[in-house]
Amino acid sequence: MTVTLTPDQQDVVTELMNLGVGRAADAFSRLVGDEVLLSVPDVLFCSQEQAQTHLQATDSGQMAGVMQTFSGFATGTAALIFPGPRSMELVRLVVGDDLPAEDISELEQETLAELGNIILNHCLATIGNTLQAEVRASLPETYRGLWPEMFEAFHRITPVPPVPAGADQEDTLVMLVQIDFTLRSRNLRGYLAFLIDMNAAQIFLSLIDRYLENLSG
Repeated sequence: MTVTLTPDQQDVVTELMNLGVGRAADAFSRLVGDEVLLSVPDVLFCSQEQAQTHLQATDSGQMAGVMQTFSGFATGTAALIFPGPRSMELVRLVVGDDLPAEDISELEQETLAELGNIILNHCLATIGNTLQAEVRASLPETYRGLWPEMFEAFHRITPVPPVPAGADQEDTLVMLVQIDFTLRSRNLRGYLAFLIDMNAAQIFLSLIDRYLENLSG
């Protein structure tokens, strides 16, 4: 089962992600004192298995990330994820290089949660405001593991309805938005992803269609 966006819908989704993450990147830049460079968002509607395969192809090692559930323009989970070894470097950017290594380690989860809260909430709020839809988000939680473990956390915390008895698991789809961002002075890369179920995707696309109608009207 697949979801195919029209060219206009694809343009709106890409623009929403550009706008939301662009504003989040401004806050990120102020926090770390460095320019944040963004890639063009890669928007993909796929099954959970396909999403995991897609993500594992980007990085195969230990990952560190922040996830929070949200509802409003859609219901799902937003995540900000970094290759594990780089997360400590990110923490140093935020808290400074003067602290001992053991103190940096103790601050890692707290710092990642703060960073995720800033970036994810900026992005979600921008999308919600543009689509004139309320957004509610949970407090961010930090996770660490390989992609299968990270994706299990996605699946576990994402508020989706159960798959009906006899239905194909492929009927439970996700929207994966991958955006790479790099700090100009550091070789640091991360990923931003949104996972929503099929019903939420349909609601999201209906809001996009309404947005397009308002533009043309």
